[in-house]
Amino acid sequence: MAAQTGRTVSKWVKFQCDDSGGTVRDVPVSSIGGVGLEYDEADLTAFQDAIKGVLPGHPDITLEITGPWDNSAAQAASGSAAAPALSGSHTVLNGINGGNTPLTLGVYIGVRHNWETGEPAFGITSTAANGFLCTSYTVNPDDGTYTAKFRMYPGSAAPAWGTAAFT
Repeated sequence: MAAQTGRTVSKWVKFQCDDSGGTVRDVPVSSIGGVGLEYDEADLTAFQDAIKGVLPGHPDITLEITGPWDNSAAQAASGSAAAPALSGSHTVLNGINGGNTPLTLGVYIGVRHNWETGEPAFGITSTAANGFLCTSYTVNPDDGTYTAKFRMYPGSAAPAWGTAAFT
């Protein structure tokens, strides 16, 4: 199916990140809290200005995901135009929590179908100096869910919006 434009729903959003061995995996998610960069604001307003003015500073991102707790075996990540091949959330996230190795991370937004090349994707392909870190992974046994938080590796390039997969 050809890449599409228009509105979509969360059913078609896919989340991928590296596991502890550096292999990209599809992770089951229920919610992804805000995707994109937020810039610090330096106030440059003078007393004679009619409205407040700011200068954007360095970008920042905290990406928090939640989903069902699952310890299923790891699966090869899905590709373009394919449904997610879900690995167990615990299988992937427990191994990367608190690590100091940059991780590939991608949020793929399919438009009215499974994501394919040409549709919006946000993330970064990891290198020795670029990527995300998983800084928190907690499990709520009462309802069988998890919460995980990702932040940028120190000195990393900024993640970006694109239309191709992050590997």
